[in-house]
Amino acid sequence: MEEQDGPGRELNAYERVLAEGRRVVREMFRVSIGGAHAGLVIAVFIVAFFAAVGGAAWALCVGGAVACSFTVALVAVVGGGRRGRAAVTRAYLLTFGWAGWL
Repeated sequence: MEEQDGPGRELNAYERVLAEGRRVVREMFRVSIGGAHAGLVIAVFIVAFFAAVGGAAWALCVGGAVACSFTVALVAVVGGGRRGRAAVTRAYLLTFGWAGWL
């Protein structure tokens, strides 16, 4: 009997355990667009809070940090091969999707 390679072959016990572990990690770190919207709202409130308490200079610093993180995420996503709206959506999820875990 010949061993079969590729997606059609049956996994052995070790590979099944690894696949289940990867599935659990993917589920744990999954982000949604709703969570990203919530993250954006929280970030806007934080920038507004810094504007009210610390003044415009602090608000610009915090807002600039958020914009910088989005830009870095967008550059990373474009470097990974995504383009256009898909790249912007993925960068948005990477920047603000953390709120879905709250």
